[in-house]
Amino acid sequence: MIVRRDATKSHRVGRATLSDGTVTTAYRAIAEIACARCGHAIKPDALFSRQTRPTPVGAVGLATTTVPVCMTCRPLRLDDAGETTDARED
Repeated sequence: MIVRRDATKSHRVGRATLSDGTVTTAYRAIAEIACARCGHAIKPDALFSRQTRPTPVGAVGLATTTVPVCMTCRPLRLDDAGETTDARED
């Protein structure tokens, strides 16, 4: 039996576009989490995106993990609101 603790730290906000034109999903932090790129805190209520990163799996190969990335490292524009969000507040 698998027991899961409530580890929800974010929720989906909607569709967004990255600065390079790539479409992604925007998330809003519920609890403070660390950016996987720069290590800075993504504060509760701040927007962020996620990216896939390869993760070693023993000696057999790689799997992929999605990790949070802050607005400073990966700026995005919410498509629904049509507005550009500002970088994370420190």
